[in-house]
Amino acid sequence: MRKCKRILAVAVLAPFLAIAGYASFIWATYLGETVVSGAAYGFTIGASMEEALGTARNLLDHPQAVVYVSYGQRAGDHFTIAPAKAKIGQLRADDQWEVLLDGRDRFFSSFQLSFRDGKLVEIHGRRQYFELP
Repeated sequence: MRKCKRILAVAVLAPFLAIAGYASFIWATYLGETVVSGAAYGFTIGASMEEALGTARNLLDHPQAVVYVSYGQRAGDHFTIAPAKAKIGQLRADDQWEVLLDGRDRFFSSFQLSFRDGKLVEIHGRRQYFELP
């Protein structure tokens, strides 16, 4: 009888411990940091769009990095391009870029760059191992 209680206790507690462990992992590995002065992740506040694009292009640890721009509310109002100097004309009109480090349509690890008057004013770094709704 005592052995059955132990087995039952383990069977009941194991799912709760697994869920608590996964929640702890998500909490410990999530990165969400906003920088408004100085430098972060290789980007420097006050840099021009061309300099920020050069930094995105030189992220050697992330060869699949792309720049994602959303310019409207509809589902098709966005585009993704490789961070190339020749593409600056397409990006110049938009004040908010998302640098997706893991490739096209992968938002788990990214930097959001906000510009005002052609200068970088905010860097928001995000890393997550789960999908947000």
